[in-house]
Amino acid sequence: MIILLYGADQLAIDRRLNEIKGEADGGTGMLATNLALVDGRDARPYDILGPAMSPPFLAPKRLVVVEHLLERYDQSGGAEPRRGGGRSLDALAPLFKGLEEGIPPSTTLVFLAGRLERRNALLDRLKKLPGVSDEEKPELKGESLLRFIRDEANVRGIRMRVGPPKQHHPASDEWERGAANDPVALIALLTNGNTLQATNELDKLALYSMGRDVTIDDVYEICSGNREFSNFQFTDSIMDGKLLDALAALEFLRADGASTPGLLATLIGAYRRLALVIELVEQGVPNEEVGKALGMRFPGLRDAAIRRARSLGSQRLKDAYAALVEADRRPKLGEIDEYLALEVVVVKLASEAAERNRRAGGARTAFRGRAHVAGR
Repeated sequence: MIILLYGADQLAIDRRLNEIKGEADGGTGMLATNLALVDGRDARPYDILGPAMSPPFLAPKRLVVVEHLLERYDQSGGAEPRRGGGRSLDALAPLFKGLEEGIPPSTTLVFLAGRLERRNALLDRLKKLPGVSDEEKPELKGESLLRFIRDEANVRGIRMRVGPPKQHHPASDEWERGAANDPVALIALLTNGNTLQATNELDKLALYSMGRDVTIDDVYEICSGNREFSNFQFTDSIMDGKLLDALAALEFLRADGASTPGLLATLIGAYRRLALVIELVEQGVPNEEVGKALGMRFPGLRDAAIRRARSLGSQRLKDAYAALVEADRRPKLGEIDEYLALEVVVVKLASEAAERNRRAGGARTAFRGRAHVAGR
């Protein structure tokens, strides 16, 4: 059996992989001697075919898990092009030939990956193999995400109580309105759709609440809201042209233990999400439909994203990506310190956004002035 296991929902991927391991073990306790992990970043075809063609030892199945191979052929537009992106599949011809001829029925071969772009040549080629199981675990959004959190809370015996917070939580007014006083909605916002992190937060809430109802104040108190809010503040401040706020959030995140590559990845992800909004806005899609397409349940967050998309536009988005590529590339070439490169790109993007806002404000003032004169 050949399984393609990939997607943005890491928790679902982990759980499915555990199921596959249990099936391979079959209660024998011999999985360790029948499990082969192949690092696909440097793997050759026979590094995969060799273990896949081997019989199991004292167990019903032999499990071969190939990691990172699919990412080599992912056409990602991020700052760090994944190695092998766009390369020919010719080098893997022996692999395809071997898999098409068939692997033993006692072997389960899993190609494992995280989030992939739609244009993945290797994934498309593997889907054509006979009997392959395509198991994508997409990101949960909107009501599906909220239902997931409620179900996981029920499993842990957590009772959520909807109601306004009794305390004021710094820098959280916008999110309180967005979460509509619902602890489940707030957890979804704080974890940004990351199901693995959401379950971790629920585990903490279960221990903290000791059987009593969980309120929105409990979520603010126990869950990692400060860091997630600062992640949002970091990216939003840059896109809104608030340079001082962006640098303050950057310093806070670094003091809180965030790595420089991680912060750059956060920024890249924010611009990648905005690219989808830009595409819809430039197609003339109504605001309500934009919100539905992107799973944005709250009008305030949706409108803020649309405002940023209109300010940036597709051409400036390309320029932003180019700057992010430079921020990722130059430290690897030894031309600049990685944190200094991050600071430089933050200053560049935030300053350009501030200039766009200044020009837009000047244009509106001039328009109001002409309208006032015309009305005399």
